[in-house]
Amino acid sequence: MQIQRIGMFQLFTMVVLFELGSAIVLGIGLDAKKDGWIALLVGTICGMGLFFFYTYSYHLSGERDSLLNMLQKAFNRPISRILAFLYYGYFLYIAARVTADFSFFINEVLLININVSAWVIKATILLLVAYICYLGIETIGRTSENLFFLMLSFILLVVILMFFQEQFDFNHLRPILENGWMPILHTVFPTIITFPFGESIVFLCFFQFLSSFSPFLKRGWLSILISGVLLIFAAILNVGVLTADLAQSFNFPFIKTIEHINFLNFIRHVELLAVLVFMIGGLIKILLFAYAGITGMSELFNLKSYKKIIIPLVSIIYLICVLFMKNYAVHIYIGLKIIPVYVALFFQIFIPVLFFMSLLIKKQMKQAKTKGS
Repeated sequence: MQIQRIGMFQLFTMVVLFELGSAIVLGIGLDAKKDGWIALLVGTICGMGLFFFYTYSYHLSGERDSLLNMLQKAFNRPISRILAFLYYGYFLYIAARVTADFSFFINEVLLININVSAWVIKATILLLVAYICYLGIETIGRTSENLFFLMLSFILLVVILMFFQEQFDFNHLRPILENGWMPILHTVFPTIITFPFGESIVFLCFFQFLSSFSPFLKRGWLSILISGVLLIFAAILNVGVLTADLAQSFNFPFIKTIEHINFLNFIRHVELLAVLVFMIGGLIKILLFAYAGITGMSELFNLKSYKKIIIPLVSIIYLICVLFMKNYAVHIYIGLKIIPVYVALFFQIFIPVLFFMSLLIKKQMKQAKTKGS
């Protein structure tokens, strides 16, 4: 069976769309009030370092390895297989969470006057995800590459137009650091560092598909920089147009910000188009988490083809988001207050650090043994 490959730019676009994903519509950083853009700036810098740490760890373990093989090089077989199972389960669970995010998003913004059950929206999203997963990683790469320019162009257009709106007021962003650095640091750690930047841990499952990993090792962090800059602009616009307190009161503040666009009475009411464009990032994020979990479970249980378990695992994702993610307030509280502290830090920081240290120790022991002989 021929191994599917993706190019460096395709993976680059996947990272950017993934990072924007649900983060741009949920308006992260607003816990720091008018200094949310500073929190995102600090978070972006940390995110670039974290992503480079992931890429270098992958390089250290040996290229062309799956996440399971990487863990087996660092830990013994029982522990590595248990960790791999937990990671793949974590990816599937986050896929369910992002599906729920966009179900709430579509229901509140796009279908506000139409009575459509949440389970129908979630089923539609996941059927599309299952179909693209079945087509494979090359299709995901091409899809991401083609949609990247559409989403990037739209966001840049929104940013440019909003700066010319009368409603935008830089005074809403002043004074800077009014409450000092502590609210910013509390917003960055652990919330922003784990969502969205720490979630890039999932790309350890996708580096193996690159035609050549070395160029991405050197330049991959730029994808985090681009997505971080776009999130910073979104945060500035949210506060500059709505004020920090008002922005915090909305479930999806960036959409409320976009509703104020009125350029020469010609370009207006683009929020519905915004919903469709932002769904691109959401779809890519769900796709990548689902594909990583499905292919990982397939390898873990030695199945000949991951396609046999697409429907069963996507069905599990569906049941999770339908049965356990019904209330938006509870869903967001768990996603931004519980998951970052009690789940994300374990998978995104603690285990990767242990993995990295284990590989370094084994590498040094191997070098010392080689010199001794």
